Amino acid sequence: MKNYFDFKNSNVLILGASSGFGRVYSETFYDLGANVISLARNHSKLKKLKSDCKKKYTGGTIDIFKCDVNNEKQVNLFIKKIKKKYKNLNVVIYCCGCNVRQLFLDINLKEYDNIMKTNYFSAFNILKKLYPLLKNSKYSRVINLTSIFSTRTMQKRTAYSASKAALLMLTKSLALEWCGKNFTVNSISPGPFLTEINLPVLKNKKEYKKMCEKIPLKRFGNTDEIITPMLFLASSNSSYVNGADIIVDGGWKIL
Repeated sequence: MKNYFDFKNSNVLILGASSGFGRVYSETFYDLGANVISLARNHSKLKKLKSDCKKKYTGGTIDIFKCDVNNEKQVNLFIKKIKKKYKNLNVVIYCCGCNVRQLFLDINLKEYDNIMKTNYFSAFNILKKLYPLLKNSKYSRVINLTSIFSTRTMQKRTAYSASKAALLMLTKSLALEWCGKNFTVNSISPGPFLTEINLPVLKNKKEYKKMCEKIPLKRFGNTDEIITPMLFLASSNSSYVNGADIIVDGGWKIL
């Protein structure tokens, strides 16, 4: 039977790779034989990621790059390095994200600006710079990690929801402009997961219980439960899936 999740010799770039979904995806694609390129701000976490990959799996290769996606100088240096080493990219996954849980009247402009830059503008900026490495590949996939808060919201999510909504519409716009020749652009919208970005909720048992009541499955997701949707979108065989947003939220949005 054909292996629909064969990533051997595929070049997979994961932005925001040192923790959360990005780390899980780095390990997964490495295990499946891909040439993984993992980028993040925290170099020590990246080194640990690389070490863990080599200890746990006998897959492909992994390169790590320290880079702040909000720093134009660092981004340009990274683009220069990656163009020198890799002729093309097959998969680009944007996992970078941050959040500040504040009411609209309490959040300051600096906090708001950082959230918008990290969650949206840096994706806009870096994807434009990566396009030349994507367009000439045998197959090309861009997958952005948005959020269920891209289409709904709640208190203290003003900036986060706005940024993720912008990223979702960027995804759909690029799906129109870049599609063709086995080139697709899609997104995944996670609900609440057991990741670092949700630590403020996880540490507050009362708030955690309250949020779980909104989810039909009555719990937060584990990071390994969002692997297969990514593999589906990243596969060279998913060539007719374009502009889609896969919701992985335990059923939150159906209520």
